[in-house]
Amino acid sequence: MEVGAENSLLDSIEQRRLGVNQSIKQGAWAEALKLALRDAPLASTSAKAKDANAAVVASAALAVREAELAVVVGVLDADEAEVLLKYVYRCLSTPSDKSALWFRWHAALVERTGPGAVVRVIAEVGRTA
Repeated sequence: MEVGAENSLLDSIEQRRLGVNQSIKQGAWAEALKLALRDAPLASTSAKAKDANAAVVASAALAVREAELAVVVGVLDADEAEVLLKYVYRCLSTPSDKSALWFRWHAALVERTGPGAVVRVIAEVGRTA
């Protein structure tokens, strides 16, 4: 990826991060998560951009109160739910004290989207979080 293109992508992720943080401060968790998932750089070859966006998605997801998980998952459309599932798998691939919460996200997403989404996300090559 060209340096200019990568910088532009990183700038857009930073703007999204600021919007996500503002939504979180207002208690608008679903809005924050939807914003974090918008224009995810899944096809990007920039590890820096993927890492930056994963951090934005994680901050939005981890801000959601556990009691609100099902409600927030319910407002996601099918594409957003599948993109979030990619980030859930990414976050689960790294040991963390948040793993239990990521498994709760996984359960809520699978309940909402069905097992087909899991198969699609796992089988998809080249467009990963």
